Parts: sequence; structure tokens; C-alpha cells
Amino acid sequence: MDIKSIGWDIINWMFFIVFILIGVLNTFLVHPVPGVLYALLSLIYLPPLNHTLRKRFGISTPRMLKIIFGIAVLWGTLGVGDLMELYESKTLQP
Repeated sequence: MDIKSIGWDIINWMFFIVFILIGVLNTFLVHPVPGVLYALLSLIYLPPLNHTLRKRFGISTPRMLKIIFGIAVLWGTLGVGDLMELYESKTLQP
């Protein structure tokens, strides 16, 4: 593996961890359906799964699609999602 590939793997691990945490928080604090959806969608960032799919089937998710998807999901969750509203309502109460 070269340095560029290792760098992308680190970024993928970070996105995977963030999305799995968002999924778990949504499952317990908001509603199970979006929580499970986020947890399943986080799998596109899991490097071992990506390496296995590339070796066995010759397919992988394009990096640009992962970046666009990650930005859209983070914006939707943290900007206008129920999870952020729940957090703000609990922290802003006097």
C-alpha cells in the first residue's frame, strides 16, 4: 500500500466511525429506522469491506461519490436533522 491509499483508508475509517455513531444515537434518541439506515450506509466507508469487494468482485465505491454522500449526510443530520434539534433543545434550556 502506498501513502495515498493509507490516507484514504484513515479518512474512510473516520467517516465510518462518525456515521455509525450517528446511527446509534439516532436509534436510541430519535427513531430506530433512520438509525439503522445510517448504520447500514456507514458500511460504504468501511475499508475492509471495500478491499474485499474490490478483490472478489472488482467493484468499489468511487471516492468522489463517498465525499459528496458524506457531506450531504452530515449536513442533513447536523444541520436540519432531528438529532441536532434534540441536542439543541436539551442544551439551550435554562
